[in-house]
Amino acid sequence: MYSKVFSAGLSGLEAHVIQVEADVSNGLPVFQMVGVLASAVKEARERVRIALQNAGYRFPAKRITINLSPADLRKNGSGFDLPIAISLLAAFGMIPGEKLNKVLVVGELGLDGTVDGIRGTLSMAVMGKKEGFHTLVLPQENAAEAGLVDGMRVVGVETISEAIDYIRTGAVVHREAIVCPDERKQGDLYDGEPDFSEIYGQERVKQALETAVSGGHNVLMIGAPGTGKTMLARRIPGIMPRLSKEEALELTKIYSVAGMLRGDASVMSRRPFRAPHHTVTPAALAGGGREPFPGEVTLAHHGVLFLDELPEFRRNTLEILRQPMEEGKIQLSRLGKCYEYPAKMTVVGAMNPCKCGYFPDLNRCRCTLGQVQGYLSRLSEPLLDRIDICVETERQEGLFGGERGEDSAHIRQRIVRTRQIQKERYSGERIELNSELGGHLLEKYCFLNKKERRLLEELVKRTGVSPRGVQRLLRVARTLADMKEKERIGEGELLEASAYKVVSHKYWTSADVYDGERMRG
Repeated sequence: MYSKVFSAGLSGLEAHVIQVEADVSNGLPVFQMVGVLASAVKEARERVRIALQNAGYRFPAKRITINLSPADLRKNGSGFDLPIAISLLAAFGMIPGEKLNKVLVVGELGLDGTVDGIRGTLSMAVMGKKEGFHTLVLPQENAAEAGLVDGMRVVGVETISEAIDYIRTGAVVHREAIVCPDERKQGDLYDGEPDFSEIYGQERVKQALETAVSGGHNVLMIGAPGTGKTMLARRIPGIMPRLSKEEALELTKIYSVAGMLRGDASVMSRRPFRAPHHTVTPAALAGGGREPFPGEVTLAHHGVLFLDELPEFRRNTLEILRQPMEEGKIQLSRLGKCYEYPAKMTVVGAMNPCKCGYFPDLNRCRCTLGQVQGYLSRLSEPLLDRIDICVETERQEGLFGGERGEDSAHIRQRIVRTRQIQKERYSGERIELNSELGGHLLEKYCFLNKKERRLLEELVKRTGVSPRGVQRLLRVARTLADMKEKERIGEGELLEASAYKVVSHKYWTSADVYDGERMRG
């Protein structure tokens, strides 16, 4: 007999329909599987056989052929176990195959017949609804995640027997309560987040970080060891606006495909904070593998990618950041296929100004001029050009006893208001934040009067900013004006925005600041 069950496979972040066909006929007993299968799928043959036997179903001695189509797509993962088992039972005549039309089936089988969780079920549910399927049978572990898709009936099962009972009778054993991000209380989203009020001083840096989050700008903190760069960076998610429902679903989709959405975390409700070690490989940062998994830049989508000790990262690894920092996405080519992953994140870098960490303090720095320049030259000019804000952290005289700073909740309120201004301004455009301004939109929304234009030209001469740097300076100035609820960019905003560029100019022209004759070493 012949039967067919519809399942789903992953290609990057997207899912596609896979037809699982089973043919059972008389002949020499054999169980073969075809259809360009990865090793994990080929091993399903033994898992399915033993799982059915342990669940109480007889496995007849027949000639069995399983085909997964389309044949030109490579099948990966363990999510085809359950549809293969269901297709076999239908071909054996043990369950009604006609009830499997417009039903997607996915899941991994344990040898005892249990159905274990898989990755990417949200993408599968989205695809299933688009392709006209009305039901998704999947592991109970993934039911809450897939249930976020409206209009798709999600049936969670814990054993293969429950899946068979549903196909025979239509009875659903489990019901999962779905909590969408819009239904969560505002305060709950920030419980446990480190707060800016815990950091004394560093008001200039806090202002720079507020500006960066308000406009979606990348930021670099430079300072001596122990001045609080990491502490400041870890508090950035606490001042970022809450995720919209669309952003939460997009993040959930990414983390589901990456296999990082398990247990109670059925939906991503908090903005991610990713802090890879400086030994991270290019593949881990960008995404990699035979079937590329999302890398750190994609896992930081709608959140923060924190790169501590920035010059310690390998240069070829850092250069990968150019495309996502500029375009908000990353493209990967693997085995003749091109994958595009979203990567709209805020890049936050932290670094010492030299190897010992105390440049340009002549009394403490032990580096030679060549060592300072060699350390700073690990960051390329094109990469620095893509960092809008550069700010210095200062060593504090006292750690305790000072006046506590403003808390994250008040800073977040101002940021939400500033982003709302941008959202209303760009409602007819394809952008949302000032950091995305470019081309004719930059001229349209960052228009300067003659006086401001002359000031900008003078600032460019003084700092030697590149044309790309000028565009980013204008974007920061536009954000500063929005923070003050000003319609046009003024001289004050231009001067403040250029000050963030002067910091990097100060260090990367170290010969002018740090006279070589005074170097020790």
